[in-house]
Amino acid sequence: MKKTLLLLALALTATVGTAQQVYWVFLADKAGTAFNPYEYFDAKAIERYAQCGADLYDESNYPLQQSYVDGVEAIATEEVGTSRWLNAVAVSATPAQAAAIEELPYVVRVQTLEGARMQLATATAEAETGLFDKATVDGPLEAQLVRMGGAAFREKGIDGRGVRIAVLDGGFPKVNTHEAFKHLRDNKQIVKTWNFPNKKENVYGWNSHGTMTLSCIGGRMGDKDLGLATGAEYLLARTEVEAEPFKEEVWWQMGMEWADRNGANIISSSLGYGKQRYYTRDMDGTSYVARAANMAARKGILVCNSAGNEGDESEWKTIITPADADSVLCVGGIENSLTEYNHISFSSYGPSADGRQKPNVCAFGYARTANVSSNDAYHYVHGTSFSCPLVAGFAACAWQATPGKTAMEMMELLERSSDLYPYCDYAYGYGVPQASYFTGERKAAEPTFRLAEEEGQIRLVPATQLSSEPIFYKEVRPDGSIVRFGKKTLIYMDSLTNLLFTVAEGNTLVVHAGGYTTQIQGHATKSLAWGTVDTKPGAIFAGTMSTEYRDETMNTPSKWGTDATWRKDIYFAFGLPLKTAGGELASDVWSPATRLGVRIMRGLGKVYSLGVGVEYGNTRYNYMDQPYNTTETTLGADSVAGTYDEILRRYVNQGELTLELFQRIRLSSVALLTGKGFNWDLGVYGSYGWNRYKLRGKATAMPASSQNTVYYNPSPIDAYRWNWGVATRLTYDNIGLYARYRLNGIGKETPADKVLMPRLEIGAQIAF
Repeated sequence: MKKTLLLLALALTATVGTAQQVYWVFLADKAGTAFNPYEYFDAKAIERYAQCGADLYDESNYPLQQSYVDGVEAIATEEVGTSRWLNAVAVSATPAQAAAIEELPYVVRVQTLEGARMQLATATAEAETGLFDKATVDGPLEAQLVRMGGAAFREKGIDGRGVRIAVLDGGFPKVNTHEAFKHLRDNKQIVKTWNFPNKKENVYGWNSHGTMTLSCIGGRMGDKDLGLATGAEYLLARTEVEAEPFKEEVWWQMGMEWADRNGANIISSSLGYGKQRYYTRDMDGTSYVARAANMAARKGILVCNSAGNEGDESEWKTIITPADADSVLCVGGIENSLTEYNHISFSSYGPSADGRQKPNVCAFGYARTANVSSNDAYHYVHGTSFSCPLVAGFAACAWQATPGKTAMEMMELLERSSDLYPYCDYAYGYGVPQASYFTGERKAAEPTFRLAEEEGQIRLVPATQLSSEPIFYKEVRPDGSIVRFGKKTLIYMDSLTNLLFTVAEGNTLVVHAGGYTTQIQGHATKSLAWGTVDTKPGAIFAGTMSTEYRDETMNTPSKWGTDATWRKDIYFAFGLPLKTAGGELASDVWSPATRLGVRIMRGLGKVYSLGVGVEYGNTRYNYMDQPYNTTETTLGADSVAGTYDEILRRYVNQGELTLELFQRIRLSSVALLTGKGFNWDLGVYGSYGWNRYKLRGKATAMPASSQNTVYYNPSPIDAYRWNWGVATRLTYDNIGLYARYRLNGIGKETPADKVLMPRLEIGAQIAF
């Protein structure tokens, strides 16, 4: 049996060692390559380069040295793709092949790509067919555009005409047939498509997420718009496949370069990587997809990306990448209301891991979109994924209204156009962009309140009546980072109803209300609940409508969590002891083993962790031994007098407290429920044990009422108090299979007694 377990461990190790992985292979140079940008780039790309002052002949645009690529491919199992910007080729290879590739003289380094799916939003609500019956503006259709003041664009005939938008997503089913995109097809506004996973032009299938996001940018149902950029041109790229998690970052990178080549002005990406691939500390703009997004921005492209859907997760306290890139317009989500201003719970909070302001702006996280159930269906969906394309469509109109701007200038204008500007925080950014800023209809903000320091407190004093007005406030350190922030919506507030704040000395209080923002430096001396309402005699005040609050722990990257540096599993396991040798007791009845414990792991990377576990376990070894003739003396002092001629059942309860040391290798981070992925554990354990022997018998010299009585006896089993062995597990998400083998024996091993307990135990576990 020991040989069997050893062979099993070696086989699993060999499987890990020979498993296919995706690697970026970075090449040394592009020596000898030729490049003509006027043959390579679309005319709109050349126009964009000239407008932003980017260099068409930049080395990043040159092709890879083909002989280098051929040399890498000759060793690798498969080429996944190439990147001019990175001067790299992505390949699928075994670790041995990767090591051989790294020895090539023109290879700088080889870096693994861990498996992780791009994160998508999910559609909810039942589909509805036909056109919209718009009874009110706050809900059915146009609310998602009215919230951005989209009518101001429509009145000026602005619909994104002349702007080209690339949409990167998981598929676009029915875009070639659905009524919502008929105007795009009729006017040939879908310029190009490319399916990177399948290496072909057809993108009209697969994940419907792309269909929904496209409809938020430029969709139309009848005479009603789903998005603002109904006149823009489109590039559709499929870059996401759930079955190929290792390759998606490569395809996303290639999608950016494809969009650049084909003249995109804007890229809308409602995709991103978070906890399945990275730690929160990595959300600092340094991932490969973040670098690609920044490079696209340097080449004149405005990149819009969703903040992520991690707002409800206490273990992930920041946004996802590439929204963390400094040149990406990161879009957060708010609830779909024209009368209230509330952060939607699942939208990720900022800042970036290195403290930069994120998100930049926000929009509805709920939207009406085309539904692929039929060619005239729509439905109601939610996710931060939909705030991003709403802003991307808005940005196309804003760019049409202010031609000649660079991508970075446009990004700043979008921030300035937002309804909270210059106030910003880690939930809303600068707020929702407003079309009136670009059509010349926005008026300067009038002071609606003042801040006054009185006796160590800062008092907000309204200049006029504030009714149902959201009041945003934050405390800012001298370095610009936010200590805390919040929002109160007051039903009624006048000069008799004030808000009181205490702010640490040297920090600044910034408040926005009624379209006006001001600030004051704090010299607080009193201790007071932050944002306390002070109602003076005679004031009419009905209280708060909503409050959002995130404290300073937001700025600390998560240390605990599914994919943080430290991880934990609380688990319950159920198994069965199995006979593996002739001298071991044959259990001919059910013999259950139950275990409850906790494991703590320290991640040394996304693939490898070391861990320790503490566990309480109990195993009931059932066995039969007939006939069995014994007396009270044999059974012990606690038994009932009589001669027992048949023992129906005997068993030993073996309890133990176990300490385990183990290593965890992540075979894949793909998982349906928790993101814990698919893992293999291998470890050793030691335990302290105790046991109890139990009999249930029949007696010939006893009253019938005493028959089948349970009797206890000090165990005849010479159980070792200290035990040790090896354990292994395969786990997926919250469930797993395990095997453990005790290396020492428990029980008498003499031929006369033959009560040696089984050494092997197999079973299943569930973690919480």
